Amino acid sequence: MTLKTTLLSTILLSTSTFSGLALAADVEAGVVKSVVSISEYDSFAANHPLDLSQLSIHKQTVKAAASGIQYFEVYAVGSTNKGFEDDILPNQTTTNEDHGGSQIRVAVIQYGYGNINNATFGGQSKSFTESVYLCGTLGVDVHNCNPGETVTGWLYYFDFYGPQQGSFSVSSNSTSSPSYWSDSIYIQ
Repeated sequence: MTLKTTLLSTILLSTSTFSGLALAADVEAGVVKSVVSISEYDSFAANHPLDLSQLSIHKQTVKAAASGIQYFEVYAVGSTNKGFEDDILPNQTTTNEDHGGSQIRVAVIQYGYGNINNATFGGQSKSFTESVYLCGTLGVDVHNCNPGETVTGWLYYFDFYGPQQGSFSVSSNSTSSPSYWSDSIYIQ
């Protein structure tokens, strides 16, 4: 049986405000074979793509990679008015910044295997618009995957147009116990 090759491309947003670096990755059986930069655009926030080194601040310990979900949280909130607020702590209930503008973008990190569900914000329910493969050990060295590394997690981006404040919530079903993970934050 031939393993399917999956192509991940970072979704580039059509607005001139939100944009990023487009990458494609060949992945077979959870191992990254190659990563290719497609094109580069100006970012709406100086720290986009998000600095994954901040995850070590949370001091999470994970014993094995590529298992069910072991960590799941809202990682950053971005807006066309404020850029990315990426200093959100676990269990934080409200953003520090007063966001707004034509687009709100929320980054959610999932370490371990599972199936992410739609997120809700301002009465809208949406699936993720972009996902990024993550490799490494949480709390030690989480980074964008390089060829030969095993995928251990994902950074999911959700984009909302219209609502400028309200409660954001998201969940995922893990491949092992505990089987349900969720997180939420009030976006000011």
